[in-house]
Amino acid sequence: MGHSPMVDQKGYIDVNSALKLKEAEGRVEVDRLHAESDAKFRELLIKESAKETASKHLAKFAGLYLLILVLAFIGSIKFIPESNVAVVAGLITLVVTNLSTILKGIVENGQGKEDKLKGDKQ
Repeated sequence: MGHSPMVDQKGYIDVNSALKLKEAEGRVEVDRLHAESDAKFRELLIKESAKETASKHLAKFAGLYLLILVLAFIGSIKFIPESNVAVVAGLITLVVTNLSTILKGIVENGQGKEDKLKGDKQ
């Protein structure tokens, strides 16, 4: 009987060595799973279309953009001549309306995907 790290000279199992081996195997497995999940995440990011990326970005930040636009308009009223306030208000309204329409489309497409996924599961 040859000497292995888990068997001592008397033929008994060395518990400390066995635990260290199991711990090392566990660490290797955890590292492997982390590497696999990271690779899958990167693959999803690479396969994502520009439209999906833009939709996600707007879904997160459109409210902030709308707030900035409205605050910029309110602040600019002090510096713009009264005759041009209507023009600026029209432009801001146009941008806010377009952003709102884009957000509505994102929400409707998201709900459509969820409904489709629910239908596939049933």
